[in-house]
Amino acid sequence: MPRKRAANGSGLQPRKRRDGRWEIRYVTGTDGRTGKAIMKSLYGKTSAEVAEKLREATASVDAGTYIEPQRMTLSQWLDIWVHEYCGDIKPGTLDDYKGHIENHIKPALGAIRLCDLQPHNIQRFANALKTRMSPKTGKPLAPKTIRNIVQGTLCNALSEAVRIRYLPYNPASGCVLQKSAKAEIQPLEGEEITQFIRAIKGNPSETVFFVALNTGMRLSEILGLRWSRINWKKQSIKVDAQLLMKRGKNTERRLGPPKNDKARTFKVAPAVMDALKVVRQQQLERKLKAGQAWNNPLDLVFTDEIGNSIPHATVEHRFRRIMQCLGLEHRFHDLRHTFACESVACGISAKTLSETLGHHSVAFTLDTYAHVLDAMQDEAAARMQQRITERAR
Repeated sequence: MPRKRAANGSGLQPRKRRDGRWEIRYVTGTDGRTGKAIMKSLYGKTSAEVAEKLREATASVDAGTYIEPQRMTLSQWLDIWVHEYCGDIKPGTLDDYKGHIENHIKPALGAIRLCDLQPHNIQRFANALKTRMSPKTGKPLAPKTIRNIVQGTLCNALSEAVRIRYLPYNPASGCVLQKSAKAEIQPLEGEEITQFIRAIKGNPSETVFFVALNTGMRLSEILGLRWSRINWKKQSIKVDAQLLMKRGKNTERRLGPPKNDKARTFKVAPAVMDALKVVRQQQLERKLKAGQAWNNPLDLVFTDEIGNSIPHATVEHRFRRIMQCLGLEHRFHDLRHTFACESVACGISAKTLSETLGHHSVAFTLDTYAHVLDAMQDEAAARMQQRITERAR
């Protein structure tokens, strides 16, 4: 008895071919001229593989979004990737992806069929980006921006196409890109730290600055810190979230996972805990005064007078004003570098520092603060020489 053909989007049972591959056929629609079902075949090494391919294909058919992979353009695939495969991406990162796709990738490569895309197409595209001007700065795109466009967006999108077997390999994986110049860190040093501590006294963001300087936390992590993540008894802070930047006028501020998706817990100096206790008392007083107008559903440590989260731009603006008054040129992020350099100078190990800062590896910490560690080695060698000399007397 012949196998019965199913409705639109469904398929027959997998069968093993003579060449060893598995095949499954399914209906993609109806031919308008003949009224007959349009059948397509999917192939794989195992029965389970073709069954998985069928589930993906029939879902698209049912939704009316099916495009045969062999005919799909890169532009069409990028639209599918953004809408169907980037659900867990942070809003800011997703906006970057969309900007890269619409402003750079689609105009240059979008019309090429996905299956026809070759490594040299992408290399030519990457080379051409060096002459493109940034709409924000009016200057040529920075090597890091080009890397984000090619590797961060295009290569990631094509990797997903490989994973679901729309492509046999990733044509962007071998693209040669210009190396970004390593940014030189600029921590506050010596008297600058003392001047800064004096200058922040009475500033609305004084405690934010103080916590950044003495814990190395990122601004988003500080603004996203919740009271439940502070352990008063153990004098420790847990960083497992960050406050995401607001996207759009009517969007709510919300928390996202920390950078590198790496939660961490670390001990802090008693002075930091004392400063946070003052903030807690001030917040309780503000809450009592605000009454029903109080709005702090995330239980954030740092809020305004009625419980709203503090915008990133507000803190950064206050920091720049302080730097201008002191005649210094530092970014808020330099407070993190200052904490790291001071920690190294105090003899804290690279492993402990890496865990405190939430770096993805100890090697990254060693590379970032190599100059500080080298200076410490010089000091250690000098101290050792002194001891050797004293013993020889």
